[in-house]
Amino acid sequence: MKKGLTLLIVFFVFILSSCNKKEKHKFVPHGVAKVKKGTVYLVVSATGAVKPQVGAQVKVGARISGKVEKLFVTRGDKVRAGELIAIIEHKDLEAQVKKAEAIYKQAIEKLEEIKHTYPLKIKAQEDKVSALKIELEEAKKEYQKNLKLFEKKLISEIALDRLKRDYLVKLKEYEAAEKELEELKTEFGDRLAQAAFQVKAAKNDLELAKQELSYAYIYAPISGVVSDVTTQQGETVVAGLNAPTFITVIDLSKLQVDCYVDETDIGKIKPGDKAVFTVDAYPDKKFRAIVKTIYPGAIIKNNVVFYDVVLKILDPYENYLRPEMTAQVKIFAGKRTGVLVVPSRAVKIDAEGNYYVMVKRGNKWVKRIVKVGWESQGKTQIISGLKLGEEVGLW
Repeated sequence: MKKGLTLLIVFFVFILSSCNKKEKHKFVPHGVAKVKKGTVYLVVSATGAVKPQVGAQVKVGARISGKVEKLFVTRGDKVRAGELIAIIEHKDLEAQVKKAEAIYKQAIEKLEEIKHTYPLKIKAQEDKVSALKIELEEAKKEYQKNLKLFEKKLISEIALDRLKRDYLVKLKEYEAAEKELEELKTEFGDRLAQAAFQVKAAKNDLELAKQELSYAYIYAPISGVVSDVTTQQGETVVAGLNAPTFITVIDLSKLQVDCYVDETDIGKIKPGDKAVFTVDAYPDKKFRAIVKTIYPGAIIKNNVVFYDVVLKILDPYENYLRPEMTAQVKIFAGKRTGVLVVPSRAVKIDAEGNYYVMVKRGNKWVKRIVKVGWESQGKTQIISGLKLGEEVGLW
């Protein structure tokens, strides 16, 4: 029994050995290539999505509550920045504007009235003061002249007292008129400042009323395409702490690619690295890009750590790319020139995990272990094991 089992094992070993020997001799290349010098790249592959750039997608909402009276756009419509896209009911706001305009007009009229009447009053009072001043000076001269006559006993004391009394009365009238003039000037300044303040306040109220009325007219903040409409004409929007959104506009000329790079590869890339990507809608069309930003925060999916890498698209892409398209990305993180390369079809891995190629020696093909480097664009770098000009077979 044991002897039979031993013979069976020996038989299988012989068969396998023969097959391996035959396999070596059975290698028939599908082509032959020479070891050349060339350029290879360190390529990092990643999956991502086309996204709007910051500011390229804007959600348009209402800053006031009310019914949507008019909605001029629908999903898919193109809009220009500043184009009217919706109107919210605003009769009460128009009434507030008219009321504020009336108050503002009254305030201006009051200010103009003060500017017109008070200078006339002041001028009249100044004339009165000037006239009283002349009368006062005449009364003073008359009194002083008669005072000398009284000292010479040429007039009576009663006559002198009457002249003195007339002088003092004129003095009081003059002083009172001067005081009234100063008070009038002060009053003019106060009334003028108060009226000017009321005009400014009324103007501010009018501008505020107009601004609130302007909120009833909603305009497109950017040029682009309406991607979403969540409120229809006739529905009521309620403005609170957050403005209710009912239209989303996307500028399709401002897109980028957000790709997710594995943590094992993120250290290989840097801003400025070149990249290419394709989308499922146009699998044969390659878009050139460049690494713009590497976000520091990690994204964990299925217990795998990724980092968000933003690509700036270099090729024209309008009418091709749309938001959320899946992108297959290749980032060229390094470049080696003047290195030995062979077609990637020539390199295989044996059961022991060694890379090898089949090298032509005379009329035979011989297996040779090689050490490989980077692989890109169908070429594999050979670090050791081959020489320039040697021929290798293609599988």
